[in-house]
Amino acid sequence: MAGGSFSGSKDLLAPKGDISRLLERPYLPEGSANPQLTKCINLYKERFTRQAFDYCTEFLNGPSTEQEKSVALTVLGVIHDEAGRFPLAIERLQKAVLFDPKNVHAYYNLTIAYKHNGQFADARSTAMKAKELAPDDPRIALLAGNLFNEINDPDAAIDAYKRGLSAAPDDPYLTYNLAVSYFKKGELPQAEEQFKLVILKSRGGKLSALSSAYLGNIAYNRGDYGSAEHYFREAATLSPNDAKALYNLSVVLKKNGKMEEALKYLEMAKLAGASDPEIFRSIAESFEQLNQGEQSIDALHKGLKYNPNNLDLLFQLAETYYNRGDLLAAEETYRRIVDSTPGDSFTETALINLGVVLDQMERYGEAVTYLNRVLDINPKNAKAYYNLGLVYKHTGNGVQAIENFRKSAYLDPTDIKPKEALGDYYLENKFYREAIEEYSALFKQKEDYYKVALKLAEAYAGSNQTSSAEKILLQILNQSKNSAELQQAHKKLALLYNKSKDPDLRNRAKDEAYRSAHMDPDDYEGRLVLTKILLDSNSILDREKAIEELTAIVRSEVKPKTASTAYNYLGVAYYKNGEYKKAVRSFQNSIDLDPSNTEAYDNKRAASAALEGSSQREGVF
Repeated sequence: MAGGSFSGSKDLLAPKGDISRLLERPYLPEGSANPQLTKCINLYKERFTRQAFDYCTEFLNGPSTEQEKSVALTVLGVIHDEAGRFPLAIERLQKAVLFDPKNVHAYYNLTIAYKHNGQFADARSTAMKAKELAPDDPRIALLAGNLFNEINDPDAAIDAYKRGLSAAPDDPYLTYNLAVSYFKKGELPQAEEQFKLVILKSRGGKLSALSSAYLGNIAYNRGDYGSAEHYFREAATLSPNDAKALYNLSVVLKKNGKMEEALKYLEMAKLAGASDPEIFRSIAESFEQLNQGEQSIDALHKGLKYNPNNLDLLFQLAETYYNRGDLLAAEETYRRIVDSTPGDSFTETALINLGVVLDQMERYGEAVTYLNRVLDINPKNAKAYYNLGLVYKHTGNGVQAIENFRKSAYLDPTDIKPKEALGDYYLENKFYREAIEEYSALFKQKEDYYKVALKLAEAYAGSNQTSSAEKILLQILNQSKNSAELQQAHKKLALLYNKSKDPDLRNRAKDEAYRSAHMDPDDYEGRLVLTKILLDSNSILDREKAIEELTAIVRSEVKPKTASTAYNYLGVAYYKNGEYKKAVRSFQNSIDLDPSNTEAYDNKRAASAALEGSSQREGVF
């Protein structure tokens, strides 16, 4: 299924404090000795754009100097640029430069227009010219630095900001952008120093909030979670409606073990006025990690309110429903994705996941239909064939299951799942030779895949190739580092040795069973294996240990089938002790918990007959 965790630096939403757009306001002179030109400039600055356009155009047609014409053309260029008419803006601003080659404002605004039109080489050239004309102007240094950053020239950007700061050392914008440039280059000590200076220079507001967020990120990534919490609190205090700041604070609070407060800030982040789908996805994932499923779903729905066709949000919503067991809601969401996509790779993924959901709902015919729709779009989709194989397996159609697993494995030889599924089908249906063939090939392909090695050992044991099964299990015990795999190997080795008539091997079976049971006391299947081996030993002492173990199992919260098996074994123990009444009661409990347990029925009949015979003998005396 489509797919998030709450631990590690990946959980933080990365700072995106690029404020160049805020700073790229048009740069115009304060006025002119010519009152008519001053009026042209002021009309624009007072946002009377239409009147400014008409007045500046009229001014150009009247008597004026070339320098004055250059300024009027600059205003017209800015108006065109703001309206998105970039070629016209460039044409007016180029003309402005021709009238006055020293008009630094024309070069500044021409740089912005070039950038907006995607002409970055031209933008760089005009930015350098503006710097040459006004080397001490902080606005121009800032523009040049931002442009160099955007074209991935951080060294030139840093140089531009430093030049600007030499003329305006207290400018917080230059300091902030210098800090961001150091951060992007990975020069974190220098970035940290500059961000702290921004906080001192700006004394609150947006720049302080952004700088605090960066400082929190730096501290978090070096494992200083106390400092990270301090800076993220500052950022959240300065920007109380910033969902990203609130979210990041919740992450570090959770890291510091302050779960209640983490949840509080996460809820605040959800309610804040964000529209970025990435933020809602991260908030939802965090709620999921905190076992707040309803809150997670609510966050995703809120994100979809602002971004109704965002596929990442829709896939995450469907997966959240699926993980919570709400298959109907998952189905509806995947259908929504299918209906809103044009038959592309997203459609394929949604159709496959829809097929998985329908398969789990046992609506097999529909599952087959939707998985075949994937193949209509892409006949080489290996995952579709794999899931078709699973559906056919669940319907009992082994021929189709095998065929689809084989097609999937052929189309994607690197994917081990279809090969493993094929082996599983053979093993479950006791086709041990075929299972051995599939698992052996897979184990050669992936030699550390001990999950398959365990199944291979089971297939060898099923075909009475005891020595091969033992060899594989001992290999797992010697090489695997996974405790669950080791525990399973001990358990399977116990069952293997218990089949032997050799007393030494049967004693080793007991040892292996004890190891398995002690490695994972919550693995009731492993504990049942131990009790089975204890019962098979026919030792009275072992039988009492088995009764003690089985009594503990039936008193635990276990699945009905597990409890049924435990009661069945308990009945066998009582039967061997001659306690027939207890045996009959245990077998009946086994049947009540699992009516399909045929062994319990047979055992109950034998115990009932023994109880009746015992009662008759007692009656004679």
